[in-house]
Amino acid sequence: MAPDETARDAPAAVPARPPWWRRGALVRRLPPRLARALGRVVGWVGVLVVAAVGAGVGFSLAPGHETWVGPLQTEVRVHPSLEPGVAVDLPPVGQITFDTHRAPVEVTAGIEAVDLDAASRLVRSPQQLLALELTAADTVRAATVRAAAYSAACGVGGAVLAGTVVYRARHRALQTGAACLAALLGTGAATAATFDVTALQQPRFTGLLSRAPYLVTSTQDAMERLESYRSGLSDVVRSVSTLYAVSASLPVLGDGQPGAGAGEDVTTVLHISDLHLNPLGFDLVEDLVEQFGVQAVVDTGDITTLGSAVESSFLNRIGGLDVPYVFVRGNHDSAQTQEAVAAQEGAVVLDEGETAEVAGLRFAGKGDPVFTPEGEGSTAEGSAEDVQRRSNEVLAAGVERWGSAHPEDPVDVALIHDPSGLEPLMGRVPLVLAGHLHKRSVTLDDSGTRVMVEGTTGGAGITSAGLDRLADGTPLPLSATLLYFGEEDDELLAYDEVTVGGLGLAEVSLQRTVLSDTDRPALVEPTSTPTVTATPSVPATPTGTATPTGTGVTRPAAP
Repeated sequence: MAPDETARDAPAAVPARPPWWRRGALVRRLPPRLARALGRVVGWVGVLVVAAVGAGVGFSLAPGHETWVGPLQTEVRVHPSLEPGVAVDLPPVGQITFDTHRAPVEVTAGIEAVDLDAASRLVRSPQQLLALELTAADTVRAATVRAAAYSAACGVGGAVLAGTVVYRARHRALQTGAACLAALLGTGAATAATFDVTALQQPRFTGLLSRAPYLVTSTQDAMERLESYRSGLSDVVRSVSTLYAVSASLPVLGDGQPGAGAGEDVTTVLHISDLHLNPLGFDLVEDLVEQFGVQAVVDTGDITTLGSAVESSFLNRIGGLDVPYVFVRGNHDSAQTQEAVAAQEGAVVLDEGETAEVAGLRFAGKGDPVFTPEGEGSTAEGSAEDVQRRSNEVLAAGVERWGSAHPEDPVDVALIHDPSGLEPLMGRVPLVLAGHLHKRSVTLDDSGTRVMVEGTTGGAGITSAGLDRLADGTPLPLSATLLYFGEEDDELLAYDEVTVGGLGLAEVSLQRTVLSDTDRPALVEPTSTPTVTATPSVPATPTGTATPTGTGVTRPAAP
């Protein structure tokens, strides 16, 4: 066959198809040099996009590094984030965050397990606390470096894999990996350049920890700042270890699980008092309602300080709790304050011995008979105690009337503010809740009546006594009590005393007391009927706003 015939039979060469970015009419009209430059730019943008997607998948799959910090097994993770900083998850007490740097990297640490025996030893041993302070910072730092290495390796691996799948070319896969590595090196340099060690002394708290004060001194020496950080870190570990150790040893209530609180056959009521306008106190109430499944909140007064109309705006948060809010007036609450509370969604205001059924329990209450914003935290004596006694006679008469008309459904809880002159109530009701003293106490009378006085849920709040304690560096802790009642017999089964505050980084404690049958003796009812005598008029005494029907001023709870 002739050569020309061979050439004639061979198939014609097919011209290479141009890349997708050169197929448009606009690109074809561009000068060749500009078109090539545009092609390079578009090509590198594609590489960066593929690298970012692959690295993102790799970062999401990157494992954390587990290590023991004292008795706490923690998992540390490092990953890109638009909210940079350091976050420490401490269930169930909340989260601590530090604004330590500006680069888009977040370091998170979570509690995976707790060695309860080691936690108990740590709390009791000064030597172990010192050892923890000396080693905790180095342990956390090493775990962070290893977690960062894991995350970087997974990110680069994800970018290379994505480049291989998309481009099916070795040089493009290497380019995606190089782009990711360059971004990581730049981010690491930015993190190191913007890292501020002093930010470790300025944490932000969420959850229960957000109610604890954080007090540190201002220092200039870098070593002193570092040592302060070491001490703060050990304080966190110690406080959390204590909380976990106590929570794990809580007795089981109803059909609940160990350490998990109460079961479905238990009614949970939160007792608070003396908020005194402190918004942190209401924050604590919201946390406890959510975390412990509270079915009703009982406030025994002094929600304000001066009882003025301006202070009434503070009361708007009552409706946001989404549970019934039972209230009796304190000596710092005016009649206007009582009306403002009654206007809130879910509020139940009790006065003059009225009763109301809330969460399956029968409550009776009487507001404080005096209005004395200048007097704080003292038990009435002499004639003042007589005023409180006569007020309690009114409440006792209301309890007696309800019990006579409904012998199958007696009053379960009586609510007052000042725990003075309680004799008329003894033996007539199994539980009396009060406040006023800014100091928690629980007593069981020979008549079988238990009196529980709450501290100050607002840490004395905006009062002269509270502000003086804060200025002296000895702020009152925020306190509240969770009460657990049996659904069948409405008896008090147990109570948790929650205390948030103290000096140092944070301090949260929860102590459970379970009542046995011997702790709940039968009431020894008085033989005489309570007599109601007229209470002498007191200047500026608020008048009650509760309805005289015996059902209290109620509004339906928010859905």
